[in-house]
Amino acid sequence: MNSITLFSCTILLFSYSFCFIAHGQSAVGSTDPFQFLLETNDLIGEEEIDSSLHFNYQNLKFDLNKVERLQLDSLGLLTAKQIEHFFQYRKSFGPFLDIHELQAIPLWDPITIARIIRCVAVFPREWYQSPLALNSPALSSLTIRWRPPVQNQAVANSVAAWTGDANYLRVTYRYSASFLKLGITAEKDPGELWINTRTKLPADYLSAYILVNGKGKVKKLLLGDFTVNLAQGLIQWQAMSFRKTPQLVLLKKSSLVFQPHRSSNEFNFHRGVAMQFQHRSHSLSLFFGSKRLSGNLGFLEVSNQLGITSFNTAGYHRTTAEINSQGNLSQLVGGGRYGFKRGMFSSGANLVLYRFSLPLIPTARAYDKYAILGKNWINMSMDLGYTYKNFHFFSEQAIDKNCSWAGLAGLLTNVTKAIEFGFLCRTYTKSFQSLYSNAIAEGTLPSNEKGLFFSLNARLSNAVSIQVFTDHFYFPWLRYLIDQPSRGVEQFTQINYQPDKVSTIYFRFRKEQKMQTVSDAAALSPIEAASLIERFHFRFQVEQVVSKSLKWSIRMERSRVRQILNKSAGTANGFLGFFQLGFQPFERNMLKGTIRYLVFDTDDYQSRIYAFIPQAGGGYQLRQYSNSGREMLLNIENEFFRIFSLQSSIVGTKEGKSKPFLWRFCVQISLKFHELATPKIYNTF
Repeated sequence: MNSITLFSCTILLFSYSFCFIAHGQSAVGSTDPFQFLLETNDLIGEEEIDSSLHFNYQNLKFDLNKVERLQLDSLGLLTAKQIEHFFQYRKSFGPFLDIHELQAIPLWDPITIARIIRCVAVFPREWYQSPLALNSPALSSLTIRWRPPVQNQAVANSVAAWTGDANYLRVTYRYSASFLKLGITAEKDPGELWINTRTKLPADYLSAYILVNGKGKVKKLLLGDFTVNLAQGLIQWQAMSFRKTPQLVLLKKSSLVFQPHRSSNEFNFHRGVAMQFQHRSHSLSLFFGSKRLSGNLGFLEVSNQLGITSFNTAGYHRTTAEINSQGNLSQLVGGGRYGFKRGMFSSGANLVLYRFSLPLIPTARAYDKYAILGKNWINMSMDLGYTYKNFHFFSEQAIDKNCSWAGLAGLLTNVTKAIEFGFLCRTYTKSFQSLYSNAIAEGTLPSNEKGLFFSLNARLSNAVSIQVFTDHFYFPWLRYLIDQPSRGVEQFTQINYQPDKVSTIYFRFRKEQKMQTVSDAAALSPIEAASLIERFHFRFQVEQVVSKSLKWSIRMERSRVRQILNKSAGTANGFLGFFQLGFQPFERNMLKGTIRYLVFDTDDYQSRIYAFIPQAGGGYQLRQYSNSGREMLLNIENEFFRIFSLQSSIVGTKEGKSKPFLWRFCVQISLKFHELATPKIYNTF
């Protein structure tokens, strides 16, 4: 590890010095705002960031003169006070003539504008002259993504039990106009059969939606697959959402109640019909869905009952056991939301009801004592928000079928123009249970937890800013990997330095202390089987846009894990570093790409380090790195023709000295049928 660290530090110092030599070059941009948000958030496990939220950041364009309050709020990029100032400005000064007018809105600083500028535009007025908005642009595209089998995959992953071949294929079609949107997604994962054994359709996973936008009291009609997002996520939140984050605009969840399900996630959505009504200050959202789920069967001896102990949320149907359990459970779901908003006050009431064909039962594990039991389940909640001067208060209080309670309340404020502060208090009782929920929490679900979260964003100068958060949490009941009530704390500090428009440097420190059950050999005594585990992460990154066609970044990250009270247990260390080069040789965006060389070296799994991998087509995948090795990546995007684009990705990973390189290839082809029509200036989804 020492040689890798020394080598990486040498490259880092050289690149850091070069940053100030070349910064005089003109440039067109810097860090991807969506990637920056991902890098500062708490995501769990390896997952591909391919969701409605990512789709919005990449493709969404709202007209500044037509955008509504809920649409701006759904972006998750603006505070309630910034949104209020936006509409006050538009009301006072009339329609926007140029996008640069955003600089004149109070509290809209350069960082805020940089985050949102990809999502807004000023559209030509003639697009709205037709009563049916026929002049507004419509998009129509077909995308095919294919990944061939990985070399030595059977040896590396023990996939001999797979019933299908190792090819991956995903086909998506999207059509979007001002009043009508539709999409179809078909996907086959590695190891799955080409023909679904249950539905007999030519894809293991098939999803579709039709969205009709109305202009009267009926605001939206959505058929097919959709996500439901209610209040702060205590009882339902299916779209992508950030967890604990120093970004204050994301501390309060904001999203449209219903969104089309564009992701390839095979579990976290509903299939049915959703409608949304609006009358002045009142709104009503209703939905009903029915779909088949894959569950793991178990037996509850206390009541002599057969039922489902857990769901197959990964969506894989590769082995005989996975295929046999596919669709063995049916789910009916219904519910809705009533919302009221007047001035700076908003409130809502939310309800979700479930019925399953088989009962849900807990396992025999002690921490699973309060799990859902039965065929029926209910969750209800009330939420409110209020803005007074520079203070915004929000809250949600929820109960379940057994009247178990969970609640949270938060406060956001601008102390000065340069200082923002956020606070969130949460209490989730040990018996509260919900499905498809995603609230701010240390655990995966909002249950068995109490916590206090503080966050501070401060701009110390035009070039220096700091982001800090501290989270204190307590678990009153047992949890996975801890056989007693426990507590912990997490601290995050990031210092950003931007000396000019083309250079960005940041240092990040993250520390977490949490109790965990350890082996008898590592325990302090037979009655002290739990130990306080401390994890440190240090990261230093430099990024610079050298010219219109070239930008580079370099990162060095260290991890350290130790038991605080048992020094004899030793310390596990990890290291990760990479150099990344982005290039775009042509001004018209016809060809661009990314090259990355990454090295990693960790003592064990506990000291693992996570990093995002750029994907073909513009997405990201969160991957964990443990043991030791290196990785090489090449992404190429080719748009020489208006109606056709080609993206390809090659990733080679080598772990250890004796193992060979594992090469992963991915090709994505996009056909843009709308380019056959008269060219349009803007994209709107």
